[in-house]
Amino acid sequence: MPARRVACFAVVMLAPVLMVACDSGEAAAPPSRTGLFLSDIHFNPLADTTIVDRLAQAPASQWDSIFATSGQTACATYQADTNFALLQSALAAMQQRVPNPDIVFVSGDLLMHLFQKYFDAAATDHSQPAYEAFVDKTEQYLAMKLAQTFPNAQIVPTLGDWDTAGGTTASYAGPGFLSSFASAWNDAVDRHGGAPDFQATFSTGGYYSTTFPIDPRGRLIGLYTQPWAAECTSGCAPGAGTLGTAELEWLTTQLAQARSQGLRVWLLGHIPPGIDANTTSQNLAKGTSCSAAITPFWADAYSSQLAALFTEYRDVLAFGIFAHEHYDDLRLVRDSSGTPVFGVKLPPSITPLHNNPAFVQFRYDPAVGVITDTTTWYLNNLSSSPTATSALWAEEYSFDATYQQSAFDTTGVAGAVARIVGQADAQSSYVKFYPSLDPAGVPSGGLVPFLAWACALDHTTVADYSACYCSNPGDGPAASGAGSL
Repeated sequence: MPARRVACFAVVMLAPVLMVACDSGEAAAPPSRTGLFLSDIHFNPLADTTIVDRLAQAPASQWDSIFATSGQTACATYQADTNFALLQSALAAMQQRVPNPDIVFVSGDLLMHLFQKYFDAAATDHSQPAYEAFVDKTEQYLAMKLAQTFPNAQIVPTLGDWDTAGGTTASYAGPGFLSSFASAWNDAVDRHGGAPDFQATFSTGGYYSTTFPIDPRGRLIGLYTQPWAAECTSGCAPGAGTLGTAELEWLTTQLAQARSQGLRVWLLGHIPPGIDANTTSQNLAKGTSCSAAITPFWADAYSSQLAALFTEYRDVLAFGIFAHEHYDDLRLVRDSSGTPVFGVKLPPSITPLHNNPAFVQFRYDPAVGVITDTTTWYLNNLSSSPTATSALWAEEYSFDATYQQSAFDTTGVAGAVARIVGQADAQSSYVKFYPSLDPAGVPSGGLVPFLAWACALDHTTVADYSACYCSNPGDGPAASGAGSL
């Protein structure tokens, strides 16, 4: 269908809204049965270096007034992280499309890339305490902005690999960062009393469990995937292994409890299960052998244990939301026999580092506990350097209509993957929508050979991916347009 365009009006500075207590006598607003997926905001508060010192000296509650004085009014463009103008534009577009969502999923990487490097270059006081305080205020600011934009929504975030005071992906979030994050996001996560232990649990290891509106018989488990990541377990500071093992034990307990209570579990994380097709393709283009080129997202020490855990609790697991790629993608986790275990959504990023900024709206049916359809919106005039008020967000595609499915659940993802792998029209749609219609977001020839990405859709172990891809040498390697995530 032709794209419907909407002008992105300036965000009105919303005053904090007080939630009405249950015993106030006022009836709660009926659920809208709508929600949002957004990810990889990678907010850069340092984009205008002339105001950095003022931001550093002010609490997060005063940052809006400081950003308003900036002469930088154009949205951040390609190969850059999200600046204030783009953040305003994205929030306004989301609010216009979904005025009153019941839930907002934020699947990690709220902070900019190489935060400490750019802070040290911009701030007069770039001591470690000053930097860590600035990082905490950035997270507090984002929590405040989302809560102000969606005052009635349960907002459920998770940590990405750049969400740390370490400044690189070769680190994990320490106790101080976890505590600050938990405090900033507590009210939004526990909006309806579904996560009373959020602060305590999150401060321990960056993970938590909560009820959520989509599935009254479900639990949402927020995971901190960095301690399981291949990029971290081989290069992070000492202690990542201990964190990863402790979280795995906690997750096992949560799944066992869910089974005993007859609950269904949704997983929310950042780094997804499976294979990084972009890096694998890059490695192959450099002449690396196929088996050596395969790059899993999770370290072998954890991916095998998690695969076994997912199979063991297949009766409990319902769906997953991860991200990290910046691209609009899907995953289908299967067991060793090839039977689907659960479907996964990887939302596109807000940052335009590799693609057009995009977000996903959805509708859900609580009677069956599933998302019924999704619609992706993207910023389609970014090349003209729009301001927050002139940016245009266009409807990109509907999942159900594009892939001929009746719901966005595990069955729907399995059906879509089958069509993408087996039918030319669905494959063309996937390739087109993968970078949110940014032709520069992937190689000029597209995702070639497509088998590298097709195998990643539903072959999430190294062995399965190798059997799918490396046994087809005639398809050959190709370079990817993806860079650092």
